[in-house]
Amino acid sequence: MEQRATRGSEAAIELVQDTMNLFAGVVSLLAVTVAVVAINPLLLLALLVATVPTAYAALRAGHERFKSYLASSTRRRRRYVLQTLMAERTSATELRSYGLRGFVLGLYDQVMGAQTAVDLAMARRVTTTVSIGSAVGGAALLGVYVLLGGLLLNGQIPLAAAATCVVAVQAAQRALTQVTFQVDRVYASGQFFNEYVKFLRTAAGYLSPSATPASAPDSFQELGVHGVSLRYPERERPAVDDLTLTVRAGQTVALVGENGSGKTTLAAMIAGLRQPDTGHLTWNGRHYAGWDADGLRRHIAVVQQDHHKWPFSAATNIAMGDIDTATDAGRIASAAAQAAAHDMIEELPHGYDTLLDRTFKDGQDLSGGQWQRITAARGFYRDAPLMIMDEPSSALDPRAEDALFQALRSRQGRRTTILITHRLANIIHADQIYVMHAGALVEAGTHAQLMAARGRYAELFTLQAAGYQPNRPDTGDDRIL
Repeated sequence: MEQRATRGSEAAIELVQDTMNLFAGVVSLLAVTVAVVAINPLLLLALLVATVPTAYAALRAGHERFKSYLASSTRRRRRYVLQTLMAERTSATELRSYGLRGFVLGLYDQVMGAQTAVDLAMARRVTTTVSIGSAVGGAALLGVYVLLGGLLLNGQIPLAAAATCVVAVQAAQRALTQVTFQVDRVYASGQFFNEYVKFLRTAAGYLSPSATPASAPDSFQELGVHGVSLRYPERERPAVDDLTLTVRAGQTVALVGENGSGKTTLAAMIAGLRQPDTGHLTWNGRHYAGWDADGLRRHIAVVQQDHHKWPFSAATNIAMGDIDTATDAGRIASAAAQAAAHDMIEELPHGYDTLLDRTFKDGQDLSGGQWQRITAARGFYRDAPLMIMDEPSSALDPRAEDALFQALRSRQGRRTTILITHRLANIIHADQIYVMHAGALVEAGTHAQLMAARGRYAELFTLQAAGYQPNRPDTGDDRIL
């Protein structure tokens, strides 16, 4: 729907222009109609019979084209994805390493072949419809001239009036053709604009309107998750299932569990990026819906594992963490230092002013770990009461990882951190560790408490720690945490 809606703004302009042209055509048609009726009313009837088939064929063809456009949305999107894969630098390495050129081209040929077949079938239907309409219209137009000739021969109209009538018929035909063409354009533009309106209506459904203006929180004392559940479309099992927990100010809280346990989904709900299907979340005891959504999100910094590589300078990439305040170079450098990014940025050709995108002149590429430091610095720059970090060190080297977690530990007791990580050695100092499995909360406690319980957390921690021991016996269990 979003792809079809992208033509909405253009369609709105076209709709206005086409409507004005249609109005002008109707005015011209009315003027000619008066002239034809003045000569003989039968000529107007015959002219309508000659034009209606052509008009209907044009409208029908427009309907077929729009219906084919809607049906081809998925193929067009697939074709765009494949074009991107064949041209983007990010996919070039694996395309060459695995010899995927023929494979991707083959997929592109399949999509193009299917689309070509659909286009040809649509072209045949449109050609047939237009040809039949033109043939019927042409035969009917011949009938108009036969009628005109009969009226002339019978002396019902004089020769001068007949000549005038021929000119009027031709003018009426041109006016009807223009009206038909504009009706077709108005129909097509209206359909695209309707898709745009439907998209806006659907988007509005995701907003939570408030009857009264909501306020933004001015502090953070406690966050409550109360029986929340969320199921993604077309998934049988909930991503998060009836989960309840509490996070208090100054705590460092860790969410752990195997892949697919629901950690990131829960973090997205806490950040206000997703709405639970059931249950609710509270900030300082008040339901999330009772706060101003933007004001609430300003109190939360989110550092995602799958971050976006913004094509801006290093300084701008960091300062984007708090766009509501004036940019402060010292604050940017401090945030970068906390994320172990300051020295790395200083080594770039233009330091903090270096453009981090090779698309533009003098732009620079960064490694995955370097980008992760930039993203973490953005979170530190926000200096929010609550920071959510999802796998913040997955691409970092040991030295940078150690510096990052030292910075996170410095927040303990002063700021609140929710940390998602598979590297369990980094969370042994957490105030509370929540262990998730299959969307449910299965264990909670400190590192010492959970190790003493000898449950799932102890099993995962022991399994991971064994990998750092020399002469580790092969257990055959290679689960990835």
